Amino acid sequence: MPIKFTKETSSRLFRLVKTVDIRFNPFDNRTASAREIWRQMQATRYHKANPKLKINTEVLGTAAAPEVVFTLIDDTKKRFDSRHYTANEIFFDVHLSLDNMNNEFEMSGKSLDDL
Repeated sequence: MPIKFTKETSSRLFRLVKTVDIRFNPFDNRTASAREIWRQMQATRYHKANPKLKINTEVLGTAAAPEVVFTLIDDTKKRFDSRHYTANEIFFDVHLSLDNMNNEFEMSGKSLDDL
């Protein structure tokens, strides 16, 4: 059974995200996961947990591939061609990266509360 992240944990971990860039064509069926990421990122819990979080959306009028890019506080970029992933898979991968980063912070004596 895969790891589950609670809403509370997810919101807390998103303090480690600087920006989310989402590019998609709303009329293209291949962009379902990018549109779902955009919808879920509108939740107020993310903005309450991280007021500095920037969500940049580029709505395309071309057949360009949909893309979701998460930029973390250490300037690491997690880039997804969302044609090949579901929204759940993208969020799970991002949550794992954020959890690993959080664990590294804790091991070095830092805390999310220090941010």
